[in-house]
Amino acid sequence: MTKGYFAGLLAAAVLCAPAPALADKCSLDNAPAATLLLPYFEVDFDHADGLTTLFSVNNASATAVLTNVVVWTDLGAPTLSFPVYLTGYDVQTFNLRDLFNGVLPHTATAGQDPRDTLSPRGRFSQDVNFASCNGILPSPPLPATFLEHLRALHTGKASPMLGRCAGRDLGDRVARGYVTVDTVSHCVSQTPADPGYFGSGGAATDQNVLWGDFIYLDPSNDYADGENLVRIEAFPGGFKPGEATFYGRYVNGSGIDDREPLATTWASRYVNGGAFAGGTDLVVWRDSGQTVKPFPCGTMPPGFPLVLVHEVTFDEEEQALSPQMCEPQCELNEPVQAFPAEAGRVHVGGPDLPLFFNFGWLFLNLKAPAPGGSVPRQAWVGTVMKAQGRFSAGFSATPLDSACDPWPGEGDFVP
Repeated sequence: MTKGYFAGLLAAAVLCAPAPALADKCSLDNAPAATLLLPYFEVDFDHADGLTTLFSVNNASATAVLTNVVVWTDLGAPTLSFPVYLTGYDVQTFNLRDLFNGVLPHTATAGQDPRDTLSPRGRFSQDVNFASCNGILPSPPLPATFLEHLRALHTGKASPMLGRCAGRDLGDRVARGYVTVDTVSHCVSQTPADPGYFGSGGAATDQNVLWGDFIYLDPSNDYADGENLVRIEAFPGGFKPGEATFYGRYVNGSGIDDREPLATTWASRYVNGGAFAGGTDLVVWRDSGQTVKPFPCGTMPPGFPLVLVHEVTFDEEEQALSPQMCEPQCELNEPVQAFPAEAGRVHVGGPDLPLFFNFGWLFLNLKAPAPGGSVPRQAWVGTVMKAQGRFSAGFSATPLDSACDPWPGEGDFVP
């Protein structure tokens, strides 16, 4: 048999292989999904070789797909959206430093890329035209005035365009926030927070084809670690009104976003010594339960800082300490502020999250009450163990429930 015959068999196998069966809508599988979440990013503006965040968006199918990338501040205000086109089996990589320098990914559908140079079609992949992207793709550079606005919002400073703030000012020039990526049917300037983004006639689709990863990179300190992007599967018609979904706060709890929710309670290992003398950081994304818009500088949006409901620190001999607890009926003027924003990073053993043992694990109940109520809210937790200047390891913490069926204990640890 000839080499061409074998190549033909391979192409047929790839293109005709059945799609993987969808898992339970609340199981949080690490499978291709309709929405990706980069739970937290940092970009150091003062040092060109300082900390930045890289991520990739991959297409797991032969079918070409259009995505909508949305950038949010660490308090959850959307600041920028732009389309990214992927041919079949395509991958698009991002350095968020480039974005804050005004450079967006150069992709284009077949209609805007007739010579097939920006988004070339591979041997086994599809390349199609999205006419809605004419004049939008390839993405032009961001104007200097908008860049100044964008940088201000992500460093907690006043936007020169709005005169308002949208994130925390932590006293440095480090941009912070998170990113979502959704499959969509046409090029839009909307975000999931905008009416009409989901449902009949909306841009968002339920194509479970996306996967990817992210990396924190700090060349000046010889440091890097990374993890998979959070994959949020769509289950068309799978959620009834009143049930928890990932974008539930933007669709009035109707379930029309079709996206499975994340967990509300998490378990994470920590180390502070031995080879990992740099200790452990937790990367945390939280759902505040509200739509956040730019606000007067020097204040915080309603409902912030977010509350840590309950934390239990275990050592490796099952000893447990629970110094931080806030029942849903607690006084919110004295909140435990370990994870006060929608997206952030905290050092285990630091002032915001004291450590009582050198090795063990943490139980974290992150069901922050929504303003005016006690509705459980979803979260995601990642763990980074560091030996600064040498190596690090990053991985997802372990979810102990799903927002579909939250952990039964609102305050006390329930085994």
